Amino acid sequence: MTTPHDPHPHPLSPVYHSPPPVLSVPFDPRPPEAPAEEPGVDLKGYLNTLYDSRWLIGSITAFITVVAVLYALVAKPVYEANLMIHVEEESPTASKNILSEASSLFETKKAAIAEMELLRSRMVVSRAVDNLQLYVQVQPKYFPVAGSWIANQNSGALSRPGLFGHGGFVWGGEKAVVSVFEVPDSWLNREFIITARPGNRYRFSGGGQRIAFDATVGHRYRVRTPDGLVEIKVDRLHANPGARFRIKRNSRLGTIQAIQNAMVITEQGKQSGVIEVKLQGENAERINALLSEIGREYMRQNLARKTEEAEKSLAFLNQQLPILKRQLEQSEDRYNQFRNAHGTVDLREEARMSLTQAAAARTRRMELVQKKAELLSRFTEDHPVVAAINRQRREVDEEIEAIDTRIRKLPVMEQDEARLTRDIKVKTDLYTALSNTAQQLRLISVGRVSNVRLVDAPMAPERPIKPNRPLIVALAVITGLFLGTLIAFTRKAMRGGIDDPAKVERLLRAKVVYASIPHSVNEDKLMRKVRGDGVLPLLAQILPEDPAVESLRSFRAALQFSMPHFRNNIVMFAGPTRGVGKSFVTVNFAAVMAASGKRVLLIDADFRSGRLHRYFGVARDNGLSKAINGSTPLDDIIHHNVIDNLDFIPTGSMPPNRSDFLLHANFSSLLETMSANYDLVLIDMAPLLLAADALVVGARAGAVFLLARARVTTDAEITESVKRLNHAGLSPQGVLFNNITYGIGRSHTQFQAGPIGQLKYAE
Repeated sequence: MTTPHDPHPHPLSPVYHSPPPVLSVPFDPRPPEAPAEEPGVDLKGYLNTLYDSRWLIGSITAFITVVAVLYALVAKPVYEANLMIHVEEESPTASKNILSEASSLFETKKAAIAEMELLRSRMVVSRAVDNLQLYVQVQPKYFPVAGSWIANQNSGALSRPGLFGHGGFVWGGEKAVVSVFEVPDSWLNREFIITARPGNRYRFSGGGQRIAFDATVGHRYRVRTPDGLVEIKVDRLHANPGARFRIKRNSRLGTIQAIQNAMVITEQGKQSGVIEVKLQGENAERINALLSEIGREYMRQNLARKTEEAEKSLAFLNQQLPILKRQLEQSEDRYNQFRNAHGTVDLREEARMSLTQAAAARTRRMELVQKKAELLSRFTEDHPVVAAINRQRREVDEEIEAIDTRIRKLPVMEQDEARLTRDIKVKTDLYTALSNTAQQLRLISVGRVSNVRLVDAPMAPERPIKPNRPLIVALAVITGLFLGTLIAFTRKAMRGGIDDPAKVERLLRAKVVYASIPHSVNEDKLMRKVRGDGVLPLLAQILPEDPAVESLRSFRAALQFSMPHFRNNIVMFAGPTRGVGKSFVTVNFAAVMAASGKRVLLIDADFRSGRLHRYFGVARDNGLSKAINGSTPLDDIIHHNVIDNLDFIPTGSMPPNRSDFLLHANFSSLLETMSANYDLVLIDMAPLLLAADALVVGARAGAVFLLARARVTTDAEITESVKRLNHAGLSPQGVLFNNITYGIGRSHTQFQAGPIGQLKYAE
C-alpha cells in the first residue's frame, strides 16, 4: 500500500479502490435542525455586510452628495420678511379678582384671532396687490437650471445676451420695470417676451398669439387685438440689445390668493395678543415692500373702523345743532316781546314750582328724544334699548300733561310767561348738551387711537433662509448612507447568500467545510491590471504568501490526508452556479499542489465558459475536445510544465452537445491514462445547476468538492447541488467556502482534517 507521502503512488492500488467514506455529505431532505442557541442579533454579520458593501454605500452617498451640492449651488435663494402687531385689550383697566383670573386660563382672545383673519382678508391684501401691481410679473430670461446662479455671480454687470448668439439668455444684472400691463382676460397667465433693442426701444411678442410690435421705453402703448386691448408701459429697460425678459399678466384674484396662502400668521406665546406675519419670496425687496404695504393698509383699515361710529354720530349732531339754535332764538324773541308788552310779573311759589317741574320734565323728554336719535343711528325701532326709551318718553309725556293741566288753572298771563320761560330753558339746556356732545365727538374723531399697534415694521432681509447649503449637504450625506445601507441589506436579503461557513455545516449537519478561503485584496489589484483578453495573474505564483494561498495550503494538507481513501486520484471541483470563484480556486490549488513536488495535471473541462488557459497564456483550440473525438493524440493536447510540476489541458473547441460529448468512451480511457501518469488530476467543471457535465465527470472522479462563495451562494443552491449529485449516485467529499471577508468582527478560522470524513476547528 502507498502512503500520502509517496510521490508516485500506483493509481490502481487497493487504496484508491476502497469504497467512498460513509461520512461524506449525503443529502438529507429533512430541514436542518436549529442550533441549541441562536444569538438574538447577529451584530458581526451586520457589520460585515456593511464592510462588504462599503464601495456600494460610498458610491451612493457620493452620488447623492454631488447632486445635493449642485442643487445647493443652483437653487434660487429664498428670503423671509416679517412684521409684528400687538392687539391690546379693549378694557385694560377692568377690575380683577380670583374668579376673573381663573377664568382667563380657559378663555381665548377672540380679538387676536379676528385680527389674524383680517390681516389675511382680501380687503387688506387686495389693496397691497393693487398698489404694488403684483399681478405683473417681469423677470430676465435665464438659461435653464444654472442661468440664475451664473447671473448672481456677475455682481449686477450687464452681459452679452444669448448662448453662442442665440436664445436671448441673460447672464448678468439685467432689469426691466413695467408699470402698466393689461391684456384681455383670455390672455391672463400667458408668458410674453420683451426683447431689448438699440435706441432705448424694445419688441413685444409671444404668448402664443400673433402679436408683435416695437415700442419705446417710457411711453404707454395701446394695441387692439381680436380678443381685446393690450396696454403696456415699460418705465426702464437696463439691458444690452438682444436681451430677453419674460413678462406675464397674472389673474388679480389668483395673485391675491397666492399671497394669502403664502402668508404665515401666528400668535406669539399663549394669549399674548402679539401677532407675527411672515412672508417668503425670491426677491427680498419685493416681499419687504409687499409686507410693508399690507401692514400700512391693515392699520389704516383698523383705525377707520374704530372712528366710524363717532363720525356717524357727529354728522347727525351737526345737522341738529343749527335747528335747535334757531328754535332757541325764536323762544327768546317771544319771551322778550311778552315782557315788553306786560312788564315783569312776580309769580307765586306754586307757579314757580310748576314751571320748574314742567321744565325738568320737558328737559328729560328732550334728552330722551336726543338719546333715541343717537340710538337710531345704530339700532332699529324694535331694539329693546329703543323700546325702553319710548316707554320712558311716554311716562314723561304723561307727567308733562299733568303739569300742564295744573298750570292751566293759573291766570292766562302767568301761563304765557311760564310757557315762554319753559321754552327758553328747555331749548337752552338741549342746545348746550348737544354742543358739548358734538365737541366730545370731534375730539374722539381726531384723537381716537386704535387698539392695535405695529410693534416691528418689516425690513428687507439681507441673507436668504433657503437654501441652507451646509444642512442640505449634511442631509444628503445622511440620506446617502441610509439608502446605501438599505440597498446593501436589501441586496443581501434578496440574494440570501451564506456568509459564514458554520451555516453550511448546520445546513448539512456535518463537518464538511475543508477550507475557508479569504478574500484576496492582492488578487483584486492584479485583476485590475489585466487588459482585454490578456494573461490572468496566478496568485499562488506571484504572491505565494497571500492569505488565500495559505488557506489552499491548509486544504492541501487535508486532501493529502484523505486521498488514500479515494478510489482514484482524480479530484473534481464544481460550483452550484457561476461567479463562485471556481476557476480561481482550481488553478491556484493546482499551483499549490505542484509546489509541494507532486506531479499535477490540470484539466479545464468547463465546456460552457472555461478560461483556465488564460492563466498560462496558451491557446484554447487544441485541447480536451479534440482528444475525446480522437482527432488529436493525448500527448499533443497537454501543455507540459506551464509551471514546475504542473501540466495543463485546455477545453479545446466547444463541441455542440457538450454533456453527451463527455459520455464518449474515449473520455473514460483518457482519464484512466492520465490518472496513471500523475499524482493528482484536477478537473474544473461547469456549474452543477446550469449543466449536467459535472454529474457525468463526477462518476469517474475519486472525490468531488463543492465550491460556495460567501454572500453569493444560497442555502437552496447548496442543498440542490448535493441533491443532484446524490441522484446521480455521487456523494461530494466536502465544501470549499470561498471569498470570506475578515474585515470586521471575524477571526480567520482554518479547518483541518481529522479522521475520515470528520473535521475539527482550529482557531
